[in-house]
Amino acid sequence: MEAALTVLATLVLLLGTLGHGGALPEGPPVLREHPSSVVVPRNDPVTLNCAASGAARIRWFRDGEEVTTSPQDPRAHRVLLPSGSLFFLRVTSTRRDSDAGTYWCVAANRYGATRSRNATLTVATLATDFQSVAEPEVKARVGDTVSLPCRPPRGIPRPEVTWLRDGRQVSDSRRVTVTEEGDLVISQAVEKDSAVYVCRARNAAGTRESPPTALSIMTPPWFKERPANVTAASGVVVELACRVQGSPSPMVTWRRLDGKMPIGRAAVEEQRLVLREVAATDSGVYVCEAESEAGRASAKVTLTVVDAPELTQRPQHLQVMAGEDARISCRVEGEPHPMVVWRLPTLDRTALLAPGQSSGRASVSEDGHTLQLRQAATEDSGTYYCWGVSSGGGVSGWAEMVVVLALPPPVVGVGPQDQKVAPGGTVTFRCEVVSEAAEARVTWHYRAATHLPARPISQGTDPRFSLPDNGALIIKDVRPDDAGVYSCHVEASTGNAEQSAALRVSEDAGDSEPLPLLPAPPTKPRVVDVNQTAVQLSWLPNSQEGGEWAQWYSVEYWRRGWPEWRVADAVTTQESCVVDQLAPGHTYTFLVRAVSSRGASFPSPWSEPVTARPRRESGLDADQLRQARRRLSRPVVALSGASATAPDSVLLNWEFLSPAEGAVEGVLVYSVREGGGVQVATVLGASSSSHVVHDLQPFTPYTFFVVPFWRSVEGTPSNSYSLTTPEDVPLEAPSDVRVARRQEGSVLIQWTGVEGTAVRGRLQGYRVTLSHNGSHSTQTVASPWLEATGLLPGRLYTVRVAALNGAGPGPSSDPVLLDTRSTDEALAAEEGAGSVLYAPPQPAWLAYLLVPLVVVLFLVTLWYVRRLRHKAPPSNPPHAPSLYQDPSLCPDHHSVNMYSEHKLWRPSESDKDSSLSSTRLLRPDQLANEYAEPRVQRPNEATEPYATTALLAPPSPHLKQGAPWRHQSDDSGVQVNWAAILPPPPSCPPPPDLDLGDPSVSSPYKGTRKASSQYDNMGGSEQYEWPCDGASEHTYDVYTQVAPCSNPRDGLLTFSTLQARGVAGGGGGGSGGGGGGGGGPNSRRVRVDCHPPRPVEPPRSNTH
Repeated sequence: MEAALTVLATLVLLLGTLGHGGALPEGPPVLREHPSSVVVPRNDPVTLNCAASGAARIRWFRDGEEVTTSPQDPRAHRVLLPSGSLFFLRVTSTRRDSDAGTYWCVAANRYGATRSRNATLTVATLATDFQSVAEPEVKARVGDTVSLPCRPPRGIPRPEVTWLRDGRQVSDSRRVTVTEEGDLVISQAVEKDSAVYVCRARNAAGTRESPPTALSIMTPPWFKERPANVTAASGVVVELACRVQGSPSPMVTWRRLDGKMPIGRAAVEEQRLVLREVAATDSGVYVCEAESEAGRASAKVTLTVVDAPELTQRPQHLQVMAGEDARISCRVEGEPHPMVVWRLPTLDRTALLAPGQSSGRASVSEDGHTLQLRQAATEDSGTYYCWGVSSGGGVSGWAEMVVVLALPPPVVGVGPQDQKVAPGGTVTFRCEVVSEAAEARVTWHYRAATHLPARPISQGTDPRFSLPDNGALIIKDVRPDDAGVYSCHVEASTGNAEQSAALRVSEDAGDSEPLPLLPAPPTKPRVVDVNQTAVQLSWLPNSQEGGEWAQWYSVEYWRRGWPEWRVADAVTTQESCVVDQLAPGHTYTFLVRAVSSRGASFPSPWSEPVTARPRRESGLDADQLRQARRRLSRPVVALSGASATAPDSVLLNWEFLSPAEGAVEGVLVYSVREGGGVQVATVLGASSSSHVVHDLQPFTPYTFFVVPFWRSVEGTPSNSYSLTTPEDVPLEAPSDVRVARRQEGSVLIQWTGVEGTAVRGRLQGYRVTLSHNGSHSTQTVASPWLEATGLLPGRLYTVRVAALNGAGPGPSSDPVLLDTRSTDEALAAEEGAGSVLYAPPQPAWLAYLLVPLVVVLFLVTLWYVRRLRHKAPPSNPPHAPSLYQDPSLCPDHHSVNMYSEHKLWRPSESDKDSSLSSTRLLRPDQLANEYAEPRVQRPNEATEPYATTALLAPPSPHLKQGAPWRHQSDDSGVQVNWAAILPPPPSCPPPPDLDLGDPSVSSPYKGTRKASSQYDNMGGSEQYEWPCDGASEHTYDVYTQVAPCSNPRDGLLTFSTLQARGVAGGGGGGSGGGGGGGGGPNSRRVRVDCHPPRPVEPPRSNTH
């Protein structure tokens, strides 16, 4: 029994163990995934997830009722998946059956059940039609607020509303927003907002779009070009411009306020009103009206039609005698009053005279109706034009005036010839005159040279000069200053003549020879042929002329109206020639002279007057020329506009009133400045319609008109345009800028202003600029002065002044420097230099440049000096060895040498031309310094005397012969500036035979001695020779050695100046040690002072 119970217990434990190892844990299920709410379109599949652990079964519930799935109901569209999720094959939403609701899942086992969280299944829906939409077309004005409504279709969930603009989504901005209800609101609408808009509604069920709405933002009519008042001449075509824009495009209409529109002559073309062949009755006010859905606009314009000037009195042709006054009348009237100008008969087309103006002997009356010519001359002959121009048109008249002389001018038959005579001789200059005038007066003039002014010669000027009745000039006892040019001048009522000759006075001229016999004159010239510009002449030689002299012929001619004869360019050896370059329509007279090496003959008899044919255009007859004048006598061109493009240029536009091809070759553009001055430009081509006139004066009134021309025929001028050119900046800068102090921090700036034409506009004032250290302060004043205040003391200011007009400031004046020192300093400076500061002409930047340069130079110098101090140069560099010690002295040496580096002695006058070298005077076994310098003795060196000639006693016995002298190191003592102590050097080197070894010896030196000296100079040697002037009456005191201090290291030696004495003073020596030396009255002692030395430094090398 017990054994059975044991076996049973073992089996139970074994089964329990097996069951515990393979079964789930005991307890209710645990949900690993809860279902989530979801929105699903109808008929779309969807899954509600649910998963649990330890669950034996999962069930689904909807709104409290268990959901039936396909295993339970084969017709069900819901399936319970093995994982526990609920799968809908399709979501239904009908009135009888709808899957929408609240779902949850329950997981249960034998230990209990667990419920999930609720999940809502929503079936999305979206209706087809919108509840409210905008109109298909919406119009608004610029600046309005536009609202496009949009109520989306009903749907679950509520659909999201967006707007599309021409297919692109509209983004919210400052002006464009979408309300919560879905309306599109556009504030401050602009024209670019015009587009097609669509409202779009979207949710999970789909997307719906509203019908499109065309939004048009309308712009009210506005004038892109407003009509301007027009003044036109009668008979021309006038266009009244009126350019209007808007959205939609406005309709433009024209109407007249004070009268009826001219029917048949008025038309609207591209918004502008065109009036053809306007008349004075068309003058009035016209209105341009523009209207559209967005609004309306209108503008008024005044048309003024003026009549062209009328020539009430035409100028008449006339012929006057030379010397008489001439008057030409021309009356022009019209409204507005025309400007009358006269054109003179010159090739210069700018020769115009306005009323009240004059040019030479021609003048115009104040009303412009009369041209007066005083003392008419032959060169005044020609065509005079009278032009009348106004804004209404132009008119022209012309008259031909001929100034004639009754007789030709005189001719010098036999004139003076160049001559060469010797001083004291006699010379005769001939001057035989041929003149048809009642009286011809001969005068003589003398010029020392052709470029000098002439002075008249009269009877009694000089007794050596005589003027006989035949017109000759006789000079007796010719002097050299009589050489020059003598001119015979003939004056008559018919004209003038002149001929010159040169007189040379020379010793080699010899006896004066009689003048050679002149050739005989040829016969009277005969006219062979004549055309417009040339005449062919022929003649015969004089029968009395032999053939032994070669000769040629010169032709002179005179045109009726000229004051003198002229020489033709044609020179020929034949008895015929052609004279060309004549003026058509003028009468000429010819004469011929025979010319040879002997001179020119008496003139031939004058030819018969011949008239060159009048000029005619190539291929044109008189009828064609008359037709051209008649065609251009009517208005052909009209000036349509004038506008300034720059202060010195104006753009002119014109149009031809009728087809100008073949009738006009071009136009002459005239610019008449008020007060005088005319500019003319030629514009070729009948198709030209504009021209820019340059080189005008700024701010000056001008009147412009054009004149058509064809060949040589000029037509009627056009109407005129008057305007004033714009301003330009002043041309000049104020001058004489002055700065005067008033008080501390205040100055008075004055200047001379700009006046007259240099202003080039209306002077508005002056701009004063004060600059300091890159900053600028500008003030504008109306008067030519400024009191500047608030200036900082101790500053340097630059003052500039510029004139100012409407175009801006002109050039600035030269800078003036202003130094704002303290009041006391300023007053002190003003006492000596005045109160006006004027800047030098150099630029201001020079002062700013010099300061840093000086600072840099100072720093470099300081660095260099400090570098020299730290460097250890030798007391005696290699090229300047120790003191030269010579046993002799020159008789006249009195001082130590202080001259240049390469001269030991100052050369005497006798040495300047010598070939001997005076650079260094050395003994053969010694070297010398180029300057005098005391030596401080070392313990092993004996004390040496210091002489006035930079010569010391013989060297110390410790130094070997020929060896270089020991150089002093930097620790030898303090360097002495001997130039401030010692007298000037001697004029010649010392004599070589004066020995300083024995102080009692003094010997004179006479004559000139030469000696050579050499020394070791860095491995080389140099030879020197020197002269010494003899001086028998001089000698030198030589002093004995001076004992040093008790210890040479305890002190330094200082020497006084020595001086030589004369022989008369006697010899004498000096005592050493503390004893004194005796000598003559000119001798001096050597004083030795001991001073504590500075700390001894280690010796430094002398080689660098």
